[in-house]
Amino acid sequence: MIIFVIPAYDEEENIAALLESTRKRMDVLGRACRVLVIDDGSQDRTAEIAGSFSAHLPVEIVRHDSNRGVGEVFRTGFRRALEIAGPDDIIVTKEADNTSDLSILGSMLTKIDAGYDVVLASCFAPEGKILGSTLDRHVLSSVANFLLRTFFPIPGVHTYSSFYRAYRADVLRRAFSAYDGRLLELRGFACMVEMLIKLSRLPILVAEVPMVLQCDLRKGTSKMTRVKTILEYLWLISREILRSRAEESRVRAVFGGLSDVDPRPL
Repeated sequence: MIIFVIPAYDEEENIAALLESTRKRMDVLGRACRVLVIDDGSQDRTAEIAGSFSAHLPVEIVRHDSNRGVGEVFRTGFRRALEIAGPDDIIVTKEADNTSDLSILGSMLTKIDAGYDVVLASCFAPEGKILGSTLDRHVLSSVANFLLRTFFPIPGVHTYSSFYRAYRADVLRRAFSAYDGRLLELRGFACMVEMLIKLSRLPILVAEVPMVLQCDLRKGTSKMTRVKTILEYLWLISREILRSRAEESRVRAVFGGLSDVDPRPL
């Protein structure tokens, strides 16, 4: 089964199109799925619209009473996904604003089926590209990913910040346990970069699939605050550079000693 984790905050303009395209893509792929929409305190009709799809798509709405930030949304989403996931299931995260290209989902799942543990949708990989973005956002993203590749190189990986990823559920469960639930600590948009850096220190296989990121498909404005995100990136880079090798060795050892069905909560 494919379990989608979709963070959503005031996405009433986008969520219907996203869920309909997800339904159609899963029909084409012929794979069972479950969709978790994590509503982060939306003030609009996001939850109502998402819930209206339950007759045609197995949608579950998990609601925060207030806006807690991207990091907490993913922690909530992964916690619920791993509660219901079997060891052979795949967890897919993607944006709620329709910029995640579902046409490449089959290729991402094929790589998981071939033995990879994490697969990233990458607009910076060869054949990937960004369309419809503002110049400042494009420059910010390019510079951030260049710095991350420099300080935390992962073979074959060009994109560190994308939300659009596929994870093997048993590996993700063991990774959270190995980090004592601290695989995700940051509150802002850099949390997914943090997660990838920490995952890269484990004995797992990571791959990319090139993606065309179509920013012009998004209705409304981005929720990312540029200055806050830049500062969070810089703090993350500094913290992870200073992380001790002893800590890395400990996490790898714990990960290797866990069973695929380790029952400890996140």
